[in-house]
Amino acid sequence: MTRIAILGCGYVANMYRLTLGLHPQMSLAGVFDVERSRSEWMAEMTGVQAYSSFEALLSDDSVPVVVNLTNPGAHYETTGALLGSGKNVYSEKPLAMRLDHAQELVQLSQTRGRHLVSAPCTLMNPVAQTLWGLLKQEAIGPVRLIYAEMEDGMVHRAPTAKWINEMGVAWPAADEFRSGCTVEHAGYVLSWLCAMFGPVERLTAHAETLVPDKLPDEQIMASDHSVATMRFASGPVLRMTNGIYATHDHRLRIFGDDGVIEVEDPRSDRSAIRLRRYRTIRRRRFLDRGRKVSLIGGKETIPAYRGSQTRDFCRSIADLARAVEAGGMPYTGADFALHLCELTLAAHYGTTGARGGMDGFNGALEQMPYEVQSRFAPIAPLEVA
Repeated sequence: MTRIAILGCGYVANMYRLTLGLHPQMSLAGVFDVERSRSEWMAEMTGVQAYSSFEALLSDDSVPVVVNLTNPGAHYETTGALLGSGKNVYSEKPLAMRLDHAQELVQLSQTRGRHLVSAPCTLMNPVAQTLWGLLKQEAIGPVRLIYAEMEDGMVHRAPTAKWINEMGVAWPAADEFRSGCTVEHAGYVLSWLCAMFGPVERLTAHAETLVPDKLPDEQIMASDHSVATMRFASGPVLRMTNGIYATHDHRLRIFGDDGVIEVEDPRSDRSAIRLRRYRTIRRRRFLDRGRKVSLIGGKETIPAYRGSQTRDFCRSIADLARAVEAGGMPYTGADFALHLCELTLAAHYGTTGARGGMDGFNGALEQMPYEVQSRFAPIAPLEVA
């Protein structure tokens, strides 16, 4: 059994806590948060120790895997310290808020001989694997175009103060707005599509701040709307939008010569998939109403929790723990995490929008299209019964 620790006991930590029990091959050894009350409450809820300090966690040699759930702005410093102390790290997305920082973390993981895996975990779920199977079967013929929407509606107008989880922790509106919706959400579709179609070779992105006064006492200039067009080296073109102003829409649509595959919401482990094909009658060519596709492996049992997502948050952590125990490689590694981070940050900063992390690109985003630097080894579908 692999002992793991959690760093950061904020809102999302509750989802990890409640889905950890789906993976009995792991045990939670301890938790830490800079806010002591959160550490103690999480420790009480899970029956484990609350580390007295970050240094105490770093020095616990009985824990080979740490789950980094700190704010995105803290990922570079905390993940670097964890890797430097010999830990294998599963990091919430993205790896860092600057590309050069993310590159440093990947280099450090390789130098130290440790695994570095990044959220999201949804590539391993039945929805993604079912979609991948359809693409492998060429169910809609050659794919040339993909539309991905990650629009959350006017979150800043929603009663977010009432979004409180089972641990009594409120949804961190300020942190989410400061990070930006692209940083928070782009990984859901990018992780799927990069695994299925391979690396992106170039992209063009535009980002804007539509509503700077999301909070009553602060002007937030992180982009809250972005549009990116990406070309995969294998050929297909992706148009991806992220925002918190337009009406709620999480659709992923993959267009092929012979039809369309529609995924209702890539964030959910239970999302519906619909396969639609083109038909020709007399002088008309049109898409049929299609059919709902049964998910590989059937319906999973996932503990209920407060929030808009139904997901096994610990799926990839369990895979990382398996790799550590068996001496193999995790399903996705540091090179894949870096590629997702580079694409996410390029879309987030775009040609306008927030400029705070532009230094990490050495001016490369000033002109578009942006030539993507990172690559990763091919990934294969899981063998799911």
